[in-house]
Amino acid sequence: MATFKGFGALGKTLGLQTDEKKLPPPPKGQASAPYNFVSLPAKMLPAPFELEKNFRDYVQKYGKLSGEILLTIETLTPIFIGGNEPKNFAPVDVPIIPGSSLRGMFKNIFKIVTCGTFRGQQDFNDEHIYFRCLMSTRQMPAWTKDLHDRYEKRMVRTVVDDDGKKRLVKNARPGFLIRRKQDGKYFIAPSKFTSDRKDDYILMKDFQALYGDVKFKDSRIHWVESVAYCLTGNQWANNSQNLLDAAAYKAYKESVKEINDKWKAGLLTDEQHQQAINDISKGKQIVRYTKLEYIDPCRGNWLEVPDEVQRSYRDDRNRGGVDLFKDKKSILQGERRERLIGEDFPEIDTLIPCHFLTDGEKVTAFGHGQCFRIPYEHRIGEAVPKSLQSDEVVDFADAVFGREKHWASRIYFEDATPENFSELKTNAAHALMQPNPTSYQLYLKQGKGVLNDWDADNARIRGYKLYWHNAYRDWHANQSELKLNQERIRKNLEPLIEDITPIDKGSTFTAKIRFKNLSAVELGALMMIFNLNDAKNPAYKIGKGKPFGFGSVRITPRLYVEDDSTYAQLFGADGWQNPYREKNSAEYLDEFKDHLKRRDMMKTWKKVMDELTKILDWTPAELDGWNDYVKQMRGNVSAKDEVDERFKQRAPLPPIKTIFEVVK
Repeated sequence: MATFKGFGALGKTLGLQTDEKKLPPPPKGQASAPYNFVSLPAKMLPAPFELEKNFRDYVQKYGKLSGEILLTIETLTPIFIGGNEPKNFAPVDVPIIPGSSLRGMFKNIFKIVTCGTFRGQQDFNDEHIYFRCLMSTRQMPAWTKDLHDRYEKRMVRTVVDDDGKKRLVKNARPGFLIRRKQDGKYFIAPSKFTSDRKDDYILMKDFQALYGDVKFKDSRIHWVESVAYCLTGNQWANNSQNLLDAAAYKAYKESVKEINDKWKAGLLTDEQHQQAINDISKGKQIVRYTKLEYIDPCRGNWLEVPDEVQRSYRDDRNRGGVDLFKDKKSILQGERRERLIGEDFPEIDTLIPCHFLTDGEKVTAFGHGQCFRIPYEHRIGEAVPKSLQSDEVVDFADAVFGREKHWASRIYFEDATPENFSELKTNAAHALMQPNPTSYQLYLKQGKGVLNDWDADNARIRGYKLYWHNAYRDWHANQSELKLNQERIRKNLEPLIEDITPIDKGSTFTAKIRFKNLSAVELGALMMIFNLNDAKNPAYKIGKGKPFGFGSVRITPRLYVEDDSTYAQLFGADGWQNPYREKNSAEYLDEFKDHLKRRDMMKTWKKVMDELTKILDWTPAELDGWNDYVKQMRGNVSAKDEVDERFKQRAPLPPIKTIFEVVK
């Protein structure tokens, strides 16, 4: 049996020996993350009534229970509720946990314990995820080949000339993204030239001599009168000595042509061809440009950009280069636009060079350079079972928390106010990152062999994302993060990190949940949030900083239910008659479980609850070595940071059960 250090009385309760050694290290190559996923239920548990049909009748007949739940909230780790940065949310100078934060946390847990729906824009962002994979070689991780093939299929095609020779042709066409003044609609005006205009470039060495140094990751449009130079990032191999003059570039192109000729003649495989090109490459050597005179003046050839395509582009949270809607340096507008094109195109409000894809009738995607990021063809919602997304059914969350345009909530959350608290010293924290579903190896169910991405035929989302408890994760930003943050500030980009003043562990708050006209089944479902099918050591997560261990709280509820004296007697012995009587929640929990049995849902429910209670269990949080199982794998923070090999290889994330096995 594994033995644990510093586990105290709790270790004896669990039958574990103490004071000897820590958790064994995770299996080599096993992915880790500060979060995991509670699986979606195999089927949904409907509320005890149908949409609108008999809600009022049901509440009048069964909604006899009103009252309140008093909560004592103890912080097990530091917590941070944003709103008054760097301080915690404190509208009257005393930090509180807003009722809205409590409502969001409890509603999420409530949906899980009641096997509720999983609807787009409510429970997840139903959007297109973007990606780009330009090449795949033997030296690159195996997963890149599949993603590269998917990218190449849409962005590049191989054509065979009349002489039988193969030639690669890029599908992305050059054009100009424009906005029409009269209605704000966006169009793409194609370039009036159908060829690639391969001669429209300048050597990087010459460009830098004329216009100054270009940084390695510089992405923008550099306007010189009516000429727009398209900088696309990673312009050269991060070494100016690799930049070629005209003679050297001509020799380099001849070498590339020789390799391409061998490939076209069948003397090189596709992989050998790519490897040979990589072996002689010195990085990008040219900057391509376009000119305003290339705009097709025929309005009938302009293609409207559909709202869905615009929305999808705006939702791409991982774009690191030019945002065609926002990049002020790249967009031709204002007096400069009027001077250069005002007479020719008076209806245009803004303009920026771009590249785009089309299905022949409409724009399907667009971007900055010719090899831009493209969306997966399938949305996130297509990886969610349709039976769990239906608006035609009513789940318990709809019934209790309210359903817009149909009925109001019957549960109300008051702010949690402190009984005692202390604050940690203000300091810069790790980046408060947003969810990143581009990491499909973490967000999608994976089998053996080829990884499923968002366009895989059997892509299935893993479920509700929740964070593990972790008592020992350091929250302070490291030097690499601080340096990167300063670079972003110098570029007028949004900072990645911020100063915060967390509330320390050991602080306590009190709060109140009021409920009105619930049935016994509904009240039982509500109390199951705290009972969790008799979980032994549950804790919850709230606020910001969950990835680095913040937000763990233990919550102790006391249930009070209104009795008949509310309307029978106004005054009691000590003043106003108290209408509430403290109740044991057991009878209501049994009512909910009976409802599960009547709906033949016990097996499905227990499977969901098993995963939920494991990830909410505080027990492993204080174990020595637990952080190795639930730490964030390191990706690219800066060029000097070492990338975690598991992240590079896209190791799939094991399920909750596999991770939790270590504490047995």
